[in-house]
Amino acid sequence: MTIQNVTFKNKALDLRLAGQLYLPAEFDGTKNYAAIVVTGPMLSIKEQAQATYANLLAEAGYIALTFDGAYFGESEGLPRQQELPDVKETDIEGAVDFLESLPYVDNNRIGGLGICGSGSYMSVAGVKEPRLKAITAVVPAISDISTSPMTNLFMPEDEVRAAKEAYENGTGELVHLNFQPRAFEEGAQYYYSARGNRPRWSNQVVAWSQLELIKYNVTEIMKEMTKPYLVITAENAWSQPGSREIFDAAKSTVKEWVVIPEASHFDMYDLYPFVDEAAEAILPFFNDNL
Repeated sequence: MTIQNVTFKNKALDLRLAGQLYLPAEFDGTKNYAAIVVTGPMLSIKEQAQATYANLLAEAGYIALTFDGAYFGESEGLPRQQELPDVKETDIEGAVDFLESLPYVDNNRIGGLGICGSGSYMSVAGVKEPRLKAITAVVPAISDISTSPMTNLFMPEDEVRAAKEAYENGTGELVHLNFQPRAFEEGAQYYYSARGNRPRWSNQVVAWSQLELIKYNVTEIMKEMTKPYLVITAENAWSQPGSREIFDAAKSTVKEWVVIPEASHFDMYDLYPFVDEAAEAILPFFNDNL
């Protein structure tokens, strides 16, 4: 397997995105390959959980693309660390644009795989982006943010709006929320250890991201989902109720729900045997539907 550093554009925002392209062993540029856009948890960068799944896909013969979203990691965009659902969708569109530009990618066999927060973003992309033919969501964590525990991380709306106005007027500094408190032990075991801690990753998000997130109702959008759809959750995942909600909303004829025994939410980012067990569902699903 070979990993190439690549760049491509989020055309909607005219921002350069930094990515990594995973090529299978014995790659042959004269052949056509199915390709998968792989995206990770909220605030994540390309070297984290998405790299785990890109590796397994490339080992199985797929082209896989990971990237830093706009405002994160090595990608462009100011101010940094904005977590905006609409931007995530245009990032995915840019990733598909890039894959379509590669002569060895079969444009009729492009799929998407998202993990945690982007398990939900990628599910929405399955509704809105016609070039994605099949979607896998691993422990998707967002259903309706307005009713989720995530709101406990938010500031009072009037304070956030005042901070945003002051920053935009040049009279105030950026205000951030902490989206991965160390007190959240399961998350800390991933993000504050060698498992997931990487240069350029931060647990901070620009506070006024919450003004867009609070309106993000994935369950409602998924009522329009008709493409092949696989959701992989974990037996002990705190995210499982939200995952089930968006799975049930989808109208897909081909629809699979898989529960990994004994695993918790963050186990599914990188730990074995749980990732291997997920692969036992992911690879046949993409083989059958791309």
